[in-house]
Amino acid sequence: MVAEGMHNQQPVEQSESITATQQFLFPFLLKDGKIEAFIKRLQQGDFTFFSVEDKEQQDQYYGRMKVSHANLETYFMPNIEPILFPDSIHDREGLRRFSKNMDREYSFVSPHLTTTFVIASIDIIICPFHIGLMNIRVHFPEDLATNDILHFGDLFRMLTINEEEAFNVKVGLNEDSLYSVKDLIYHELLQEFTEYIDNRSADSTTYFGSLPFFIDERMYVISFLPLNEEIEITAKDLYRIGELNGYDANGEAYVGASNPDYIQRYYEEKVYDRWGDTTYYVTSDTHFSCVTKKKGGLGKQLSQQMYGEHFYGLLLFFYYKLVLLKLSHDYSKVEVEKDMRKVELLMIMITTFTSKYYLPEVNSTSAGKEIFRDVKRIFRIEKLYEDVKHSLAILYQNQDKWDGKRLNYLIQILTIYTVISGIFGMNLVIEELGTGLTFSILKTYSIFEWLVLAVTLSGILISLALGFFFIKRFFDEKKSRKRRMF
Repeated sequence: MVAEGMHNQQPVEQSESITATQQFLFPFLLKDGKIEAFIKRLQQGDFTFFSVEDKEQQDQYYGRMKVSHANLETYFMPNIEPILFPDSIHDREGLRRFSKNMDREYSFVSPHLTTTFVIASIDIIICPFHIGLMNIRVHFPEDLATNDILHFGDLFRMLTINEEEAFNVKVGLNEDSLYSVKDLIYHELLQEFTEYIDNRSADSTTYFGSLPFFIDERMYVISFLPLNEEIEITAKDLYRIGELNGYDANGEAYVGASNPDYIQRYYEEKVYDRWGDTTYYVTSDTHFSCVTKKKGGLGKQLSQQMYGEHFYGLLLFFYYKLVLLKLSHDYSKVEVEKDMRKVELLMIMITTFTSKYYLPEVNSTSAGKEIFRDVKRIFRIEKLYEDVKHSLAILYQNQDKWDGKRLNYLIQILTIYTVISGIFGMNLVIEELGTGLTFSILKTYSIFEWLVLAVTLSGILISLALGFFFIKRFFDEKKSRKRRMF
């Protein structure tokens, strides 16, 4: 058990040699049919397609740090690499990342913290199933206290209006031009791209482009927090870090729990302490962080991993969570008996995700397996996946039932046509059809012969129409599948 203490109420200074960093993942939906146009617009806006083959990009987007592309390639399993690191900008089945170097200083103003911070770079990640992600990389001043960083992360990630107004959080290039975090994203970072973001499901309580299935209207935070060597890291400290507990409304260091047993259970569930007393990884529903007292080369390596290997591992499971939530949401919205095409498309999407993207292991290192096993568990990936598989089984059962009913109806209709046109039409009308019908012949027809002729001709027309319909539907569905998924 990690020692308890109350020193966490005081600001914990960062290590002098390595500065703290945070990244903010912002998910959104992309409009149908607009993805490739969005990519072209990104390239026109100075975004560069990220490729692990391009070694010049290793130190372009991370401030003073460098991320080894060779380490990225060797860290992940071979079947994961094509998903995380697609070779081409045209590879729609991968997570295509576009990065832009910014290195721009902003001001952050709240009642209990006024500071500067630097947005080093931003990523736009285009994912299958119409999911987009923005990643914002933030660097802090070296003298900023850990409580300040937690406070910053807790407030900066908020995108709902009410909570932002409660703390009067403002950001901007300087104190004379301050606005909300949401406005920073849409007026500064994504200003030219909002036409490609799908906001049809958004309402007055959600931010523009909100994912209707993503309950927590906030960004996900990834932090690297270096601490001084003499600091004792307690379970309560790690709880506060995991939950981004900075300051309360009175400006006091905030702890969101008072029960020591609860904090200990939180520690056991969400803290990875393989290198306890010096380095911890904390994973929660809102925050993934590395807390370390290591300095020098090892400290630098840990910092780089939060931009490299650990970022991509977290990104993959965060994407898994978004897709599974999206599929569950789509299933709940579809009218099963009416929207047969949507049902069939949903089945294809679930099957494609299961076979192509959802893989049991992402890397081969023992520490990596253990860290991301915790991430997978805390994100409830297995539970979401089981729910989706259950939905798929129900869809298959229902489709078999409905296909059987439709086939029976079709057989009954065709049987009627076959009996009438086969038994009577061959004897009564077929000769006239072969030699050509004239008005004088038609005038001699009885009502029964008119009925047989109508059934015969309508049967021919229906057969042609069904053939055209099925061929058209096949190509439309094939095109729709690619458009809806990629």
